[in-house]
Amino acid sequence: MDLGMSGYQVIGGIAGSYAADAPVNEQTQIEETSNTLLLEWVAPVWAEVVLFGVVITEDFAAQTDAVCSLKKANTVGGTETVIKALTLGSTNTRLAKGDGNGPGETTGALYPKDNVTAIAADTDLDTGDVVYADLSEAADSSVSRVLQPGQVLIFEHTTAAGGAGGAYVPFAIVKLSGPDFTRTNTWREVQDTETAGSD
Repeated sequence: MDLGMSGYQVIGGIAGSYAADAPVNEQTQIEETSNTLLLEWVAPVWAEVVLFGVVITEDFAAQTDAVCSLKKANTVGGTETVIKALTLGSTNTRLAKGDGNGPGETTGALYPKDNVTAIAADTDLDTGDVVYADLSEAADSSVSRVLQPGQVLIFEHTTAAGGAGGAYVPFAIVKLSGPDFTRTNTWREVQDTETAGSD
Protein backbone atom coordinates (compact mmCIF):
# COMPACT_ATOMS: atom_id res chain seq x y z
CA MET A 1 0.00 0.00 0.00
CA ASP A 2 1.35 3.41 -1.02
CA LEU A 3 0.77 5.85 1.86
CA GLY A 4 2.41 8.71 -0.04
CA MET A 5 -1.02 9.66 -1.39
CA SER A 6 -2.80 9.54 1.97
CA GLY A 7 -4.88 12.48 3.17
CA TYR A 8 -8.42 13.72 3.76
CA GLN A 9 -11.19 14.30 1.25
CA VAL A 10 -14.69 15.78 1.51
CA ILE A 11 -17.39 13.67 -0.13
CA GLY A 12 -20.67 15.47 -0.91
CA GLY A 13 -21.36 18.93 0.48
CA ILE A 14 -22.40 20.23 -2.95
CA ALA A 15 -25.41 22.58 -3.04
CA GLY A 16 -25.48 23.07 -6.80
CA SER A 17 -23.89 21.85 -10.00
CA TYR A 18 -24.30 22.29 -13.74
CA ALA A 19 -25.41 19.72 -16.30
CA ALA A 20 -26.76 19.82 -19.86
CA ASP A 21 -26.36 23.61 -20.00
CA ALA A 22 -28.56 24.11 -16.94
CA PRO A 23 -28.00 24.57 -13.20
CA VAL A 24 -28.87 21.60 -10.98
CA ASN A 25 -30.06 22.10 -7.40
CA GLU A 26 -28.32 19.41 -5.32
CA GLN A 27 -29.98 20.43 -2.04
CA THR A 28 -32.24 17.87 -0.38
CA GLN A 29 -35.64 19.23 0.61
CA ILE A 30 -36.61 17.67 3.92
CA GLU A 31 -40.02 16.60 2.55
CA GLU A 32 -38.25 14.58 -0.20
CA THR A 33 -39.57 11.01 -0.54
CA SER A 34 -38.22 8.54 2.02
CA ASN A 35 -35.38 6.23 0.95
CA THR A 36 -34.17 8.60 -1.79
CA LEU A 37 -30.60 7.97 -2.93
CA LEU A 38 -28.63 11.22 -2.74
CA LEU A 39 -25.08 10.17 -3.65
CA GLU A 40 -22.95 7.06 -4.15
CA TRP A 41 -19.16 7.35 -3.91
CA VAL A 42 -17.04 4.35 -4.90
CA ALA A 43 -13.77 4.14 -2.95
CA PRO A 44 -10.73 3.64 -5.23
CA VAL A 45 -8.47 3.13 -2.18
CA TRP A 46 -8.84 2.22 1.50
CA ALA A 47 -10.90 4.96 3.18
CA GLU A 48 -12.11 5.65 6.71
CA VAL A 49 -15.06 7.91 7.45
CA VAL A 50 -14.00 10.36 10.18
CA LEU A 51 -16.91 12.84 10.04
CA PHE A 52 -20.48 12.75 8.72
CA GLY A 53 -23.14 15.42 8.80
CA VAL A 54 -25.19 17.95 6.89
CA VAL A 55 -25.10 21.67 6.18
CA ILE A 56 -28.50 23.35 6.48
CA THR A 57 -29.28 25.32 3.30
CA GLU A 58 -32.85 26.43 4.10
CA ASP A 59 -34.28 27.30 7.52
CA PHE A 60 -36.19 24.41 9.07
CA ALA A 61 -39.88 24.69 9.92
CA ALA A 62 -41.59 22.81 12.77
CA GLN A 63 -42.72 19.32 11.64
CA THR A 64 -41.94 15.61 11.86
CA ASP A 65 -38.15 15.28 11.58
CA ALA A 66 -36.27 14.04 8.53
CA VAL A 67 -33.46 11.47 8.70
CA CYS A 68 -30.31 11.38 6.56
CA SER A 69 -28.32 8.14 6.61
CA LEU A 70 -24.75 7.25 5.75
CA LYS A 71 -24.44 3.69 4.47
CA LYS A 72 -21.94 1.44 2.77
CA ALA A 73 -22.15 -1.49 0.37
CA ASN A 74 -19.64 -3.96 -1.04
CA THR A 75 -20.55 -3.02 -4.64
CA VAL A 76 -22.82 -0.59 -6.46
CA GLY A 77 -26.32 -2.01 -6.06
CA GLY A 78 -25.18 -4.40 -3.32
CA THR A 79 -26.62 -4.96 0.15
CA GLU A 80 -26.41 -1.78 2.22
CA THR A 81 -25.28 -1.45 5.84
CA VAL A 82 -26.17 1.66 7.84
CA ILE A 83 -23.14 3.37 9.37
CA LYS A 84 -25.19 6.17 10.94
CA ALA A 85 -28.74 7.55 10.69
CA LEU A 86 -28.83 11.24 11.63
CA THR A 87 -32.17 12.71 12.75
CA LEU A 88 -32.49 16.36 11.76
CA GLY A 89 -34.68 18.20 14.24
CA SER A 90 -35.74 18.53 17.84
CA THR A 91 -36.56 14.85 18.36
CA ASN A 92 -32.79 14.35 18.26
CA THR A 93 -32.34 15.53 21.84
CA ARG A 94 -28.58 14.96 21.59
CA LEU A 95 -28.05 17.98 19.29
CA ALA A 96 -26.23 20.87 20.97
CA LYS A 97 -24.25 23.90 19.85
CA GLY A 98 -21.54 26.14 21.25
CA ASP A 99 -21.58 29.87 22.01
CA GLY A 100 -18.87 31.21 19.69
CA ASN A 101 -19.45 33.48 16.68
CA GLY A 102 -21.00 32.12 13.51
CA PRO A 103 -20.45 33.75 10.10
CA GLY A 104 -21.06 37.50 10.36
CA GLU A 105 -21.79 37.40 14.10
CA THR A 106 -20.02 39.60 16.64
CA THR A 107 -21.88 38.77 19.85
CA GLY A 108 -20.41 35.34 20.64
CA ALA A 109 -18.61 34.52 23.87
CA LEU A 110 -15.06 35.79 24.34
CA TYR A 111 -13.97 32.27 25.34
CA PRO A 112 -16.38 30.03 23.43
CA LYS A 113 -17.41 26.59 24.64
CA ASP A 114 -18.90 23.47 23.12
CA ASN A 115 -22.27 21.96 24.14
CA VAL A 116 -23.80 25.13 25.61
CA THR A 117 -27.31 25.10 24.09
CA ALA A 118 -29.47 22.01 23.44
CA ILE A 119 -31.87 22.02 20.51
CA ALA A 120 -35.36 23.09 21.59
CA ALA A 121 -37.28 23.25 18.30
CA ASP A 122 -36.89 22.29 14.64
CA THR A 123 -36.75 26.01 13.86
CA ASP A 124 -33.41 26.19 15.71
CA LEU A 125 -31.81 24.74 12.55
CA ASP A 126 -31.06 27.69 10.26
CA THR A 127 -29.36 28.23 6.92
CA GLY A 128 -25.60 27.92 7.35
CA ASP A 129 -25.80 25.65 10.41
CA VAL A 130 -23.65 22.51 10.32
CA VAL A 131 -24.92 19.35 12.03
CA TYR A 132 -22.39 16.62 12.86
CA ALA A 133 -23.32 13.02 13.68
CA ASP A 134 -21.87 11.03 16.57
CA LEU A 135 -19.97 8.27 14.76
CA SER A 136 -18.93 6.55 17.98
CA GLU A 137 -22.26 4.69 17.77
CA ALA A 138 -21.05 2.95 14.62
CA ALA A 139 -18.12 1.50 16.55
CA ASP A 140 -20.43 0.58 19.44
CA SER A 141 -22.63 -1.41 17.06
CA SER A 142 -19.60 -3.07 15.39
CA VAL A 143 -20.26 -1.34 12.06
CA SER A 144 -16.92 -0.50 10.49
CA ARG A 145 -16.41 3.03 9.12
CA VAL A 146 -13.62 1.67 6.88
CA LEU A 147 -14.23 1.13 3.18
CA GLN A 148 -12.08 -1.25 1.17
CA PRO A 149 -11.16 -0.43 -2.44
CA GLY A 150 -14.28 -0.93 -4.55
CA GLN A 151 -16.77 -0.50 -1.71
CA VAL A 152 -19.44 2.20 -1.89
CA LEU A 153 -20.27 5.06 0.47
CA ILE A 154 -23.95 6.01 0.22
CA PHE A 155 -25.90 9.08 1.33
CA GLU A 156 -29.64 8.48 1.65
CA HIS A 157 -32.60 10.66 2.61
CA THR A 158 -34.10 7.88 4.71
CA THR A 159 -37.13 9.52 6.28
CA ALA A 160 -39.17 12.38 4.83
CA ALA A 161 -40.18 15.24 7.10
CA GLY A 162 -43.87 15.83 7.81
CA GLY A 163 -44.00 18.82 5.45
CA ALA A 164 -42.06 21.45 3.54
CA GLY A 165 -39.72 23.96 5.09
CA GLY A 166 -36.03 23.10 5.21
CA ALA A 167 -33.20 21.74 3.07
CA TYR A 168 -29.69 20.35 3.54
CA VAL A 169 -26.65 18.97 1.79
CA PRO A 170 -24.93 15.91 3.30
CA PHE A 171 -21.17 15.47 3.56
CA ALA A 172 -18.56 13.07 4.87
CA ILE A 173 -14.89 13.60 5.48
CA VAL A 174 -12.83 10.51 4.76
CA LYS A 175 -9.20 9.66 5.40
CA LEU A 176 -7.62 8.01 2.37
CA SER A 177 -4.70 5.66 1.98
CA GLY A 178 -2.87 5.09 -1.28
CA PRO A 179 -3.59 2.31 -3.80
CA ASP A 180 -3.17 -1.32 -2.66
CA PHE A 181 -1.97 -3.35 -5.65
CA THR A 182 -1.87 -6.62 -3.65
CA ARG A 183 -5.68 -7.06 -3.74
CA THR A 184 -7.46 -9.47 -6.06
CA ASN A 185 -9.91 -6.73 -7.11
CA THR A 186 -7.21 -4.16 -7.95
CA TRP A 187 -5.68 -4.18 -11.41
CA ARG A 188 -2.87 -1.98 -12.62
CA GLU A 189 -1.16 -1.45 -15.91
CA VAL A 190 2.40 -2.67 -15.37
CA GLN A 191 5.40 -0.59 -16.35
CA ASP A 192 7.04 -1.29 -19.70
CA THR A 193 9.97 -2.92 -17.86
CA GLU A 194 7.64 -5.51 -16.25
CA THR A 195 5.75 -8.51 -17.59
CA ALA A 196 2.08 -8.74 -16.56
CA GLY A 197 1.45 -11.67 -14.21
CA SER A 198 5.14 -12.35 -13.43
CA ASP A 199 4.97 -11.14 -9.77
